[in-house]
Amino acid sequence: MKERKYRPVAEAYLTEWLGITYPPGTWRTNVQLGDVKTYNLRVASEAEARFIKKPFRPLADAVVILPREVHIIECKVREDRGKLEQLLVYEYLFPRTPEFAAYKDYPIRKILLTPKPMGSFEEFLKRYGIEVVYYRPTWILEYLNTLERKSRRGYSASVEF
Repeated sequence: MKERKYRPVAEAYLTEWLGITYPPGTWRTNVQLGDVKTYNLRVASEAEARFIKKPFRPLADAVVILPREVHIIECKVREDRGKLEQLLVYEYLFPRTPEFAAYKDYPIRKILLTPKPMGSFEEFLKRYGIEVVYYRPTWILEYLNTLERKSRRGYSASVEF
């Protein structure tokens, strides 16, 4: 059996779509969301204190700030489980993120970007205000064809919702 090598393609796929879809300067990738708790800890060293205080915040694949709304985007090329939950958490955290205080009252559009057919799962996502956007350049379809069959379609694509 031929061993498949992992190829990171999601970031290239996402940035290509962002560049085609949105004006320059309106979007950022790998965006930390939420506010950071501060702890009053007694630690052994200054290095340990810096490590403990370094924030661990959820990372949205992309955030787009437009004149009247915010788009939070999660991109799934391979595995798409968990994206529903992530987008809902990011929607909750965005207005609570100090860096985005100026936009906290903007309406948020939640987008799942994928090249894979989602079937009726797309209808399920709509219940939670998540829009599925399909972007299928030739190179990503060629990449999907290198994956095992179950990874070529979206999670639950064959289930009726």
